[in-house]
Amino acid sequence: MMSPTRARVGDTVRITVHGFQNEVFPEPLFTWTRVGGRLLDGSAEHDGKELVLERVPAELNGSMYRCTAQNPLGSTDTHTRLIIFENPNIPRGPEDSNSESLFFPLCPAAE
Repeated sequence: MMSPTRARVGDTVRITVHGFQNEVFPEPLFTWTRVGGRLLDGSAEHDGKELVLERVPAELNGSMYRCTAQNPLGSTDTHTRLIIFENPNIPRGPEDSNSESLFFPLCPAAE
Protein backbone atom coordinates (compact mmCIF):
# COMPACT_ATOMS: atom_id res chain seq x y z
CA MET A 1 0.00 0.00 0.00
CA MET A 2 1.25 3.45 -0.79
CA SER A 3 0.75 6.59 1.26
CA PRO A 4 -2.78 8.06 1.20
CA THR A 5 -3.99 10.29 -1.62
CA ARG A 6 -5.11 13.66 -0.22
CA ALA A 7 -7.64 16.09 -1.68
CA ARG A 8 -10.13 18.77 -0.72
CA VAL A 9 -13.87 18.45 -1.17
CA GLY A 10 -14.66 19.26 -4.80
CA ASP A 11 -11.16 18.57 -6.14
CA THR A 12 -10.38 16.40 -9.14
CA VAL A 13 -8.14 13.52 -8.02
CA ARG A 14 -5.80 11.67 -10.40
CA ILE A 15 -4.26 8.41 -9.21
CA THR A 16 -1.63 6.96 -11.56
CA VAL A 17 0.21 3.63 -11.51
CA HIS A 18 3.88 3.37 -12.50
CA GLY A 19 6.32 0.48 -12.69
CA PHE A 20 5.40 -1.01 -16.06
CA GLN A 21 7.76 -0.58 -18.97
CA ASN A 22 6.48 -0.28 -22.53
CA GLU A 23 8.20 -3.61 -23.30
CA VAL A 24 5.80 -5.60 -21.07
CA PHE A 25 4.22 -8.33 -23.18
CA PRO A 26 1.52 -9.20 -23.20
CA GLU A 27 0.47 -5.73 -22.10
CA PRO A 28 -1.38 -5.87 -18.77
CA LEU A 29 -5.00 -4.88 -18.39
CA PHE A 30 -5.53 -2.40 -15.53
CA THR A 31 -8.74 -2.58 -13.51
CA TRP A 32 -9.72 0.03 -10.90
CA THR A 33 -12.11 -0.76 -8.06
CA ARG A 34 -13.27 0.98 -4.91
CA VAL A 35 -12.93 -1.46 -2.03
CA GLY A 36 -16.37 -2.02 -0.52
CA GLY A 37 -18.24 0.20 -2.98
CA ARG A 38 -18.72 1.52 -6.48
CA LEU A 39 -16.54 4.02 -8.30
CA LEU A 40 -18.07 7.50 -8.46
CA ASP A 41 -20.36 8.23 -11.39
CA GLY A 42 -18.25 10.15 -13.87
CA SER A 43 -15.01 8.42 -12.84
CA ALA A 44 -12.76 7.80 -15.80
CA GLU A 45 -9.74 5.67 -16.62
CA HIS A 46 -7.08 7.02 -18.99
CA ASP A 47 -5.02 4.34 -20.74
CA GLY A 48 -5.95 2.13 -17.80
CA LYS A 49 -3.06 3.44 -15.70
CA GLU A 50 -4.83 6.54 -14.35
CA LEU A 51 -8.04 6.85 -12.37
CA VAL A 52 -9.70 10.28 -12.39
CA LEU A 53 -12.25 11.14 -9.70
CA GLU A 54 -14.02 14.43 -10.37
CA ARG A 55 -15.55 16.68 -7.71
CA VAL A 56 -14.84 14.32 -4.82
CA PRO A 57 -17.39 14.54 -1.98
CA ALA A 58 -16.58 14.41 1.74
CA GLU A 59 -18.34 11.02 1.93
CA LEU A 60 -15.36 9.40 0.15
CA ASN A 61 -13.02 10.23 3.04
CA GLY A 62 -11.24 7.01 4.00
CA SER A 63 -12.23 5.11 0.83
CA MET A 64 -9.75 2.54 -0.50
CA TYR A 65 -9.00 2.24 -4.23
CA ARG A 66 -7.32 -0.78 -5.79
CA CYS A 67 -5.61 -1.09 -9.15
CA THR A 68 -5.08 -4.62 -10.48
CA ALA A 69 -2.70 -5.30 -13.37
CA GLN A 70 -3.30 -8.60 -15.12
CA ASN A 71 -2.03 -10.45 -18.18
CA PRO A 72 -1.86 -14.18 -19.06
CA LEU A 73 1.36 -14.51 -17.04
CA GLY A 74 -0.14 -13.34 -13.75
CA SER A 75 -1.56 -10.43 -11.82
CA THR A 76 -0.67 -8.02 -9.06
CA ASP A 77 -2.43 -5.18 -7.30
CA THR A 78 -1.79 -2.16 -5.15
CA HIS A 79 -4.07 0.26 -3.36
CA THR A 80 -4.31 3.68 -1.78
CA ARG A 81 -6.62 5.38 0.70
CA LEU A 82 -8.34 8.65 -0.21
CA ILE A 83 -8.25 11.35 2.49
CA ILE A 84 -10.70 14.24 1.92
CA PHE A 85 -10.27 17.57 3.73
CA GLU A 86 -13.06 20.09 4.16
CA ASN A 87 -10.86 22.87 5.57
CA PRO A 88 -10.24 25.50 2.84
CA ASN A 89 -7.01 26.54 4.58
CA ILE A 90 -5.24 23.24 3.84
CA PRO A 91 -2.28 23.88 1.48
CA ARG A 92 -2.78 22.32 -1.92
CA GLY A 93 -0.98 21.76 -5.19
CA PRO A 94 -2.03 23.03 -8.61
CA GLU A 95 -5.50 24.59 -8.78
CA ASP A 96 -8.37 22.08 -8.74
CA SER A 97 -6.12 19.08 -9.11
CA ASN A 98 -4.42 16.51 -6.93
CA SER A 99 -2.24 13.73 -8.32
CA GLU A 100 -0.73 10.66 -6.73
CA SER A 101 1.22 7.79 -8.21
CA LEU A 102 1.17 4.11 -7.36
CA PHE A 103 4.27 1.99 -7.99
CA PHE A 104 4.35 -1.75 -8.52
CA PRO A 105 7.88 -2.71 -7.32
CA LEU A 106 7.76 -6.37 -8.40
CA CYS A 107 5.06 -7.22 -10.86
CA PRO A 108 4.78 -10.82 -12.10
CA ALA A 109 2.42 -9.56 -14.81
CA ALA A 110 5.19 -7.28 -16.09
CA GLU A 111 7.85 -9.97 -16.46
